[in-house]
This record gives sequence, structure tokens and C-alpha cells, in this order.
Amino acid sequence: MANVKQFSKKQSGSKKLSNNFKIKEFACKDGSDTILIDLDMINVLQKIRDLGGAITINSAYRTASWNRKQGGARRSYHLYGRAFDIRCAGLKLDDICAIANTLGVKGIIRYGTFVHIDSRTSTYHATSSGTRKNYGKYHIPFSTNIKIGSRGTNTGIVQFKLNSLGYNCGNADGVCGEKTKNAIINFQKNNGLVADGICGKNTWAKLFA
Repeated sequence: MANVKQFSKKQSGSKKLSNNFKIKEFACKDGSDTILIDLDMINVLQKIRDLGGAITINSAYRTASWNRKQGGARRSYHLYGRAFDIRCAGLKLDDICAIANTLGVKGIIRYGTFVHIDSRTSTYHATSSGTRKNYGKYHIPFSTNIKIGSRGTNTGIVQFKLNSLGYNCGNADGVCGEKTKNAIINFQKNNGLVADGICGKNTWAKLFA
């Protein structure tokens, strides 16, 4: 599932997508105006940022010509605004991989100096050489209940994680509505939890175990 939107760097570049990310940070390095961004992945990036501090985005959206210059794959997820090459000031690369894995990211590739994450729907966790990896888990601390009306990054990552497990929340837009509540209930029923539609401490622990 992807929630890709198109933006203009000139018109909307300074607009915030989350507490710490602006649209212009995801622009192609060739200076072009159009930017494609999978908005569901912003929740993941913001949570990594919350846990580890400032994130450097080496590459996000790429035009076809720029992707060729960078030696990117012909069908690279960067072409569709669905891939992000990042490093984080306060986290080791393996920690970034573990956080992304815990949050439910399917595409994770560890390079020598950065981590590539993308919103593919089948799991591919590997190193830059193509060696498959089983990345570990990372403790994502619980902070507050997620229930009808909840908004923000934590709501978004709950939605993203549930979607990755097949519990359909729709877009991970950071707003808990009926669809998200029902997805939480179904997850709770399948995991021996009280099915109240509230992602509290016990549901959070099971979801991000």
C-alpha cells in the first residue's frame, strides 16, 4: 500500500509534513520542481527521528534521468517517491534497520554509510551486496493510548504497522478513525487481547514486539 502525493517545491517546499520534515527535503537532487512522496513513510521517518535525533536524507524522490546518473535500478522505488536513503545522528545503521523492521517496513537495505527504506509490499531485507538479512527488533517505547480521535506520529506508525500485518487501516494519515479502530479490534481479537479498539500499553507491546 502506498500513499504517494505530488508536490511542487516552488509552491509548497516549505510546508511541513510532520514535526521535523518539510516537503523540500524530499526533492530530487537535480533541482527539478516536482516532488513525489509516499506520505505513509513520513510517519516512519518521524519516529526514527524522534528516537535518534536529526536525520539526513541522502536521496528520496528521483527523476528518471537523475536515477540513471546515480546508477539506480530501472524500477527503483525512488522514481515513485517511495524510497528514502537516510542516516541519523544518534543511531547506528543497524539500529535504523531494527527500528524500521519493528515499525513494519518491508524494504530495508543497509549500505556502508546509510540505510535505504522503501514502501514495497513484500519483504526484502538485505545488505548492499544483496545478502539477505534478518534485522532485529528495537524497543519502541509506549507513550499514550491510541483511540478514536487520536492524531500524530504514534497514530501513524500504529496504522502503518497494522497495514503491514494485513489489518487494513487505509492510509497511515496519523488520524484514528473507525477504520483504524476496527483494525485494532481485529488485531486484538487475533492476539488474545481485550478487543476495545484502543491501542494501549498491552496492545502496543504486542504490536511492536
